[in-house]
Amino acid sequence: DPVRIWGAVDWKDPAGGILRFLPYCPLVNHADSVEWDGLALIASGEDLALWSDQYREEADSPGIVRDAMIANLGPSGRVVKEMTMLDDSDVACFPDPVPYNLVQKARSEGNRIWCIEPNLDDSKWVEMTLLIADSRTRTRSLLRAIGANRRVMKMAKNIAMEAPSIDRISFHIAASLQAAWWRNEMESVPRPLLEAIHERLAARLRGALSQLSTDLDGQVDDGGEKVMLVPVPQVRLPEVLEALGGLPEPEDFATEEE
Repeated sequence: DPVRIWGAVDWKDPAGGILRFLPYCPLVNHADSVEWDGLALIASGEDLALWSDQYREEADSPGIVRDAMIANLGPSGRVVKEMTMLDDSDVACFPDPVPYNLVQKARSEGNRIWCIEPNLDDSKWVEMTLLIADSRTRTRSLLRAIGANRRVMKMAKNIAMEAPSIDRISFHIAASLQAAWWRNEMESVPRPLLEAIHERLAARLRGALSQLSTDLDGQVDDGGEKVMLVPVPQVRLPEVLEALGGLPEPEDFATEEE
């Protein structure tokens, strides 16, 4: 099960370079320390701005973002509430600590950052996200929403019953909760649509790695094989790796700073 994966996983691109995936549990402050040359986030530029806003809000009023999430009566709010009840200061943290801290590290050390999810000015991406929203609001999906909290908790309990692969049991339970939430969210989304989304992400990952492997003048960097760090929620890792296995054509796009 992907929630048992906490260590880095390398994917070597046939065109050169390495994507070093760092599986993590969202809202949990834990990740292995690994070497890397560039950072690729499975997030958009808008997400980076949101994290900065959450950091400022938390600095002014600790716990305010968490409490706002808990006030959400849906499964996401219930998951955050259950994580908070684990009574671990490294669980239920805002902004999402692993990607946020890596962004700060990359900026402080002058490493380039790529946002793999397109922004809302990308019409093809917007179309796919709207199709996901539409699949969730169909009558059958709305009927499934009844009792969704109970279903997510039952799913999380079943996942948590597996032998933990990390010493801190609070991390194991938190990962089980996050995995159950994601699977419930994606259950009503048609598989071809999910595959199309991950294929686009894989193409942009390959494109970012290609850019990292060349210098700013467009020449191949001869300083050795470059490593792109990709923090990814544990539950999403198999889908991303499967999409990369199809070797989609690399997509070229600007880094976060450009």
